[in-house]
Amino acid sequence: MRMRTQMHEAVMGGAVRGHCRALALLVGVSAAMLAAPGWAVDENAPQRRPVKVVAPDRLKVKTAAGEATIPLYSSVDLNKSHPEIKRALILMHGRLRDADRYFDVAQRVTAASGASGDTVVIAPQMLSSADGARHDVAASVPRWKRDGWMGGEPAKSPLPMSSFEAIDGVIAQLADRTRFPKLERIVIAGHSGGAQYVQRYAVVGRADQVLTAAGLQPFIDGATDTATGAAPVMRVRYVIANPSSYVYFDAGRPVAVGHCREADHWRYGMNDFVPYVTQQATGAKGASSAGANGLAVGLERRYLGRRVIYMSGGNDVDPNHSALDKSCMGEAQGANRMDRSRNYFAHVQKRAAQQSATLRHSRVEVPGVAHDADRMFNSVCGRAALFDAPGCELKLGETMVAPVR
Repeated sequence: MRMRTQMHEAVMGGAVRGHCRALALLVGVSAAMLAAPGWAVDENAPQRRPVKVVAPDRLKVKTAAGEATIPLYSSVDLNKSHPEIKRALILMHGRLRDADRYFDVAQRVTAASGASGDTVVIAPQMLSSADGARHDVAASVPRWKRDGWMGGEPAKSPLPMSSFEAIDGVIAQLADRTRFPKLERIVIAGHSGGAQYVQRYAVVGRADQVLTAAGLQPFIDGATDTATGAAPVMRVRYVIANPSSYVYFDAGRPVAVGHCREADHWRYGMNDFVPYVTQQATGAKGASSAGANGLAVGLERRYLGRRVIYMSGGNDVDPNHSALDKSCMGEAQGANRMDRSRNYFAHVQKRAAQQSATLRHSRVEVPGVAHDADRMFNSVCGRAALFDAPGCELKLGETMVAPVR
């Protein structure tokens, strides 16, 4: 195991600066890792420890609080033109902030789906204060308190930017037609803690506003209606795998846990938003005139109409998993991740029906898989969710069990 760890760190520490060379190295490392037991990207480890590796690439992001620099891995140089790229996969790490391992997972599933030639893979990294103290990172790199980044909270230093602004910045880079003139689809995915982040971003994120500001037409991925206007279309989808908790849109919960003061507060409910949300009070349709309640209504309506795919491991049922949210807010959503996934999909189905809205969400259970990012995304339905690979039909508004391959 020690040899595998050293080998992995040696490769990932210099990854992406020479992209062709890095890809060749990653193929070799991936083959070795696939043969080794335990290569899963499970979150079952102490999250307070500093990360072993800080991503080597940097992206400058303009935020409401000023300019910051986000560490990330990328399969291509984001500052050069890439007319061959048609799809972007942004994969968020989990609570351990191990972007190197998630980048490797993303690279493998991209290759297995036959999509390496026209896909840019990006793995951003949200660092903690402990990471900044351990590693020599520039003062412009933001650091969050523990898992605050999962809900879009402001960084503790050097400026109070929301973690959601990091994805806004990545999307802004991808929307630059001088760099990505033929990009037509952006997939934002996450597993475990990263899935919590992506689900919250799907509710309140500014992807549509960023794309519109760049002269593009944001379009719901999978929509059958025809886009209007002359602006190039950019399709966006969100893939959420095995999170511990979700954002609910009313005060009801599937499990009674007694008095739980924060059960309906952000990041579990739609009260007491983080500043990132309240700053864009006029950004959600129908939310500009009725204060916080109107904002929540507009955000929910938009979320139900976004293309969201929920994935749940059939064996991710451990109620005592070390990375499971055991707060009263989490316990109110179900006993384990599978329960919480089923309960939440029933919640959005109910909310859409109450509003006579078309639910553009799908849910799939992957049999035989526990809390394992690699096996989730490399399953037949994982590849379908990320790359429209054949073998798994993800129908809007429905839940299904993935075929066993």
